[in-house]
Amino acid sequence: MTSDTDDRPRAAPKKRGILREKAFEDLKSAILSGTLQRGERLSEARLMTDLGIGRTPLREALNRLEREGLVVSQPNSGYSVSNLDIDAVCQLLVVREGLDAMAAEIACETATAEDLSELAGVMADIDALDACHSEEPKVLARDLELGIKVHEVILAATRNEPLIEITQRVYDQLRLALWVEVRWVNQWTRAVAEHRAIVDAMLARDTPRAVEAARAHIRVSRANMLTIRDIAKARREAGAKRAARQD
Repeated sequence: MTSDTDDRPRAAPKKRGILREKAFEDLKSAILSGTLQRGERLSEARLMTDLGIGRTPLREALNRLEREGLVVSQPNSGYSVSNLDIDAVCQLLVVREGLDAMAAEIACETATAEDLSELAGVMADIDALDACHSEEPKVLARDLELGIKVHEVILAATRNEPLIEITQRVYDQLRLALWVEVRWVNQWTRAVAEHRAIVDAMLARDTPRAVEAARAHIRVSRANMLTIRDIAKARREAGAKRAARQD
């Protein structure tokens, strides 16, 4: 065997990892920006061509997107972008409210100084982003990720593995819904204030205040999703009326 042949097995995993990560980020951006529409069927052949990658790194990226709730797979049908079932999302948000409240309660007792320092750092990043507020998708995506990070830091600070596993699964299932909320409901300033209330209470180890701030934050998200549902329904009805008049 030649030296070239010997080199390939060692290089392939690293290269595949780079390709997989790029495919994941590109597809995630396309989904969250609306370039790939909810419910749209994903052609693996087209994606392989568009992204310039092979089937294995593409499927690894799609599997990761499925774990985050951004795509779904069906036997013998491939992948499609997840549809948003707002009623199901609202049910998940009820569950998340309880989980986040539990995490805040536990973390007020278990968080280390390092945990609280990390939490304060995330809040500082949110404030910095707020100072240069922009409606660009990349900025909104960063805002969303930082908001999620607040909750993930608190969750990790519980040191409770079952709670972490269950809650992270709920977070993953809600990612697409949270992005839709960010894009449809312009409440940037309010969201910053809600996260600050949670962080301030955690830094003070004020358990009742932290629990209530966590609950209040999720209740607002649930109300926003119901508003989005009503807006979408009104748009569908208006479209149906226009179509009927044209007939």
